[in-house]
Amino acid sequence: MKRSISLIRRLFTHELSGFLILGLLLRIVLMPYFIWPYDIGAYQSALAYLMSGNDPYAVHASIYPPFVHFITYPLFRLAYQLGVSFDFHSIQEVLTGTRSGELVANLQVSPLFLILWKVPLLCFDLLTGILIYCFVKSLVPDSKMAKRCFLIWLFNPFTLAVSYLNGSYDIVVGFFILLGAFFLFKGNYFSAGLSFGLGTLAKTSPIFVAIPLSIIVLFTGLRNSFHSFDLRTNAGRFLKFAVGCIVPIVFFAPLFIEYANLMYSGISKEVSILGGLNQWFFAADQNRSYLLNQHIGVIQTVFSYYPAICFALALFLSWILELKRESALLSIALFTGLMYLFLPITLQPQYLLWIMPLLVVLSCRWRSLIWSIGIFSVAGFFFYMSLQGPQTFLYPLAMYTRLYSPQELISNIVSYQNSQGIISQYLRQDLSIIFGGIGFLGQIVTMALLIRNMRRTKNDIE
Repeated sequence: MKRSISLIRRLFTHELSGFLILGLLLRIVLMPYFIWPYDIGAYQSALAYLMSGNDPYAVHASIYPPFVHFITYPLFRLAYQLGVSFDFHSIQEVLTGTRSGELVANLQVSPLFLILWKVPLLCFDLLTGILIYCFVKSLVPDSKMAKRCFLIWLFNPFTLAVSYLNGSYDIVVGFFILLGAFFLFKGNYFSAGLSFGLGTLAKTSPIFVAIPLSIIVLFTGLRNSFHSFDLRTNAGRFLKFAVGCIVPIVFFAPLFIEYANLMYSGISKEVSILGGLNQWFFAADQNRSYLLNQHIGVIQTVFSYYPAICFALALFLSWILELKRESALLSIALFTGLMYLFLPITLQPQYLLWIMPLLVVLSCRWRSLIWSIGIFSVAGFFFYMSLQGPQTFLYPLAMYTRLYSPQELISNIVSYQNSQGIISQYLRQDLSIIFGGIGFLGQIVTMALLIRNMRRTKNDIE
């Protein structure tokens, strides 16, 4: 009993406790109100099939890997047994006269559904912040720097928008990539691989980072073959990392294979054309998005060269990096950013959350990366707001209180939707292009900064 009381006292007197409570309260306020309708529709359908004892991939009910369903299933099974209904209900009276398809949807579920849906997001979000704090303390002895990085994550408007306005599960991917980087830094190759494998079960993107990373692990030190290159040691590390990656995928193999076949046979082309690029630069401009997506085949062709580019780059990094662990962290960030640029279905702002936690950590050593974090945070947050306008924040008042009427919300949204633009027909189109462009520029800046810091690390070795 005394040990428990002592532990509780230490938790509440920790330097992060007050900020953690504020961050938690802020997230709880956002949880019941907002959701991205496309993702929630796909997830909710798959969840309904799972709870009925059916296979979500056999009936095209889900376009996402299986891990997320096993996170949410216990929560919703318990709630379902208690008689809570999670069916969609129409709120057309709020959206009459609008073409809203972004943060305010014409179909919503109960606030309780949204709270339960975002509980796993809340857990992974806070775990990511704590991991950032611990990771930074491992990199630099300055506890103030660790606290600063934790606060950058906890109160970042972009991370809040992605997880609590969007309701996207990309924070799960970002957490596992960061966890894999942490274990790699600590020299625990099996746990690093396990982290990337679990991340791949949330969304397949981490595997595109893990494969080139495994090449670096195998061939590191190749330049000085008579001195630092130890094939036996490298092969042992490679096997530990590879086995760690494979174990979770094998565990979920039946569902994961069904998911892969589903994506290959029917959905990947649809996602590339109907999603992807439309979600970033031209989300509010159907004409320009259609023109761009007419050439989606060119983008897909470029992506076909991604494996060769990654293999060549991984060999090159193996040649120059030696065994310096900080360089491995830069490599993970580099391949995560490279994947984002090349994948035709990933040009969506919420996917920047894959790299953001690692950038926050690396900023403690390479301060220039603060620019990347700032650009992503501003561009991503205001991009979401550009699609629907600031009236989005009034949605809870209109739906759940008498302080603001649905008709006032309609009037304000329609007014914003019809506001005249300067370079496009509508203001929302101008803003989505501007902030989308800033976000894309931020990606280019990030890649340049990572390469520059990697060159400095190489010079330090020499």
